[in-house]
Amino acid sequence: MKIIRYELNQREKWDSFIAREPSFGLLQSWGWGEFKEKLGWKAFRIAVENRGDVIAGAQMLIKDLPLGAISAAYIPRGPVGNWLDGDITAELFSGLHEIAKQHRAVFLRIEPPVETNSIIDQTLGRHHFQAVHNTNQPRATIIVNIEPDLDQILSQMHQKTRYNIRYAQKKGVVVRQGSRDDLPTLEHFLQILGFEEKFSPRKLEYFQNEWDTFDPLGELKLLIASHENRVLAIHAHAKFGQHAAYFHGASSGEMKQLMPNYLLMWEAIKWAKSENCHTFDLWGIPDEVGLASYNNKDLPISERTDGLWGVYRFKRGFSTNIVLYLSAHDYIYNPLMYRFVNNRFINSNLLERVAVWMDNLRGD
Repeated sequence: MKIIRYELNQREKWDSFIAREPSFGLLQSWGWGEFKEKLGWKAFRIAVENRGDVIAGAQMLIKDLPLGAISAAYIPRGPVGNWLDGDITAELFSGLHEIAKQHRAVFLRIEPPVETNSIIDQTLGRHHFQAVHNTNQPRATIIVNIEPDLDQILSQMHQKTRYNIRYAQKKGVVVRQGSRDDLPTLEHFLQILGFEEKFSPRKLEYFQNEWDTFDPLGELKLLIASHENRVLAIHAHAKFGQHAAYFHGASSGEMKQLMPNYLLMWEAIKWAKSENCHTFDLWGIPDEVGLASYNNKDLPISERTDGLWGVYRFKRGFSTNIVLYLSAHDYIYNPLMYRFVNNRFINSNLLERVAVWMDNLRGD
């Protein structure tokens, strides 16, 4: 058993390993690292091998913080593989810590793609990781099983969701495949949503870099819903291996009564199935819902529209399969600086907010 840092000529081997994950693994793919490097991150792929076979690994992203000669290290939806197996765990983290320290990381944040489990929490605690409340990727989500035929997938949805899909079709909403030329529309709709929901959306260059990275790989799909040549909504979806996910989406705010988002999501599911995917991740619902499901309690009912509450009412009709991932965990290298960063940034979702701020500042 040995630890290896993967180089470009090992891209195919790395992606083959990630594609075997039982969940959507795009954020650990080689392409995702390349995409984030365009935005100022550094990507490192570290694997534990046994007789030439990859048994565990993690793509670690490192970005300088706007505080000087320090950085943050981050593993989105990772580590992956058999990383929780005793000696393998120690070996993998040793390799990751070495690189993080070389880049003056204040901390390393991991967001493992495993469901909540107290035993895993204890394992990470023995390796000096501590659970943190905020996550950058959604902790709770809904995952649709799309292995059955389309009629069966549709029949398992809530009656109102099926009705809304058919209503959109009946009223003349049409869906077409988008291109790079449609990305300004996505940005514009997200600007509208950001103003309403009080968040800072990404700039156009972010979506263009995303497109330029993943469209040539066939891993990104842009779908646009229109009515009488008026664009009503636009969604971006991604796939990797046998899994797909909803990524971005926004509406013009006009003619909501035509239910364009329901038809868009259905068309995305049909696309994912045509690509031989087994699951479709709706990518985020409120943590409170995930925790209630995990604890076998009644799902909360709320009139809130902030955060993920608004989209939850939309997403919950597509499936009842609620998944709650393990909370994010931090390994702290510099306790004093971590406390400072924690007070200033982490409680407001450090990595995502700082990344958006720096990307917008840089113009990419």
